[in-house]
Amino acid sequence: MTKEELYLARIMFKLRIHESDGQAYQDLFTKVMQHANPNFRPVKPHGREGDQKNDGFDKSKGVYYQVYAPEDLAPNVYTAITKLTDSFHGLLDYWNGLIAPIKEYYFVVNDKYKGTYPEIENGLALLEQKHPGIKCNPLLAKDIEDVFINLSEHQLNDIVGFVPDPLKIQDIDYSIMNEVIQHLLKTEVTFKAEKIPQNPDFAAKIQFNRLSKSVALLLDYGSHQNYIIDDYFKHHSKFMKAELKNIFIRHYEDSAKPVQNCEDKSDMVFFHILKKASPSKTKAVQDAVLVLMSYYFEYCDIFEIPN
Repeated sequence: MTKEELYLARIMFKLRIHESDGQAYQDLFTKVMQHANPNFRPVKPHGREGDQKNDGFDKSKGVYYQVYAPEDLAPNVYTAITKLTDSFHGLLDYWNGLIAPIKEYYFVVNDKYKGTYPEIENGLALLEQKHPGIKCNPLLAKDIEDVFINLSEHQLNDIVGFVPDPLKIQDIDYSIMNEVIQHLLKTEVTFKAEKIPQNPDFAAKIQFNRLSKSVALLLDYGSHQNYIIDDYFKHHSKFMKAELKNIFIRHYEDSAKPVQNCEDKSDMVFFHILKKASPSKTKAVQDAVLVLMSYYFEYCDIFEIPN
């Protein structure tokens, strides 16, 4: 995997982090850990006893994990402290003597890259103080990303999906393009009049929106096949072209919500749109969506217009 592909895989993973709460985040964490550590065992809740306060563990090392991923951590700090404490004592009661001695306890928190809170750190420190010999630490989004980024290319793709390479965008199959467009047309949107700038500046718009070089390459190579879109629209009504524009605008507007405070927000917005616009994860479908995104990007329907 090239340096550019690895960067894009990281951005796609960060988007997954920001979009995942509750069980979705636990599933993401579990998938990363299973790839990274063959000794990691997820624990599935069963009956009234649930998972006995254990979301996953490595028996050979005595390492245990409890996941907590509310939509917003800030108003749930004290709930988090209660959960980390109750979970730890549940591990002591059920797992410590019966399965494997606890040597490390990780409270897995989806902080969405904002960092943990003093109250959580203090709660874990108190557990360490009361139970010498057991290390208690938070496991944050950045820590899981560190595990993810060191996986093999096959494992990375299994977690985030196909990582696009601008140099490998194929000639678009019209049947695939039609599949993508029919998928997009199922999205309900409000009609907006089309406004096309007289002289859209592709490069200036990329720079203005602070898109990375890797994403810029995807848009650039996709734009080289815009003739396919023009040809496609020649055989369909003007309504379809305008409707697709509205759909991409809606995806763009929706995409900014979960990543509004991120430093690489624009790149994550790009992949949010790519994900939402794709009816499946195949390379052919992804290439078709990339060409469509390049088309609507060039005509300033998605992303901000330079002042």
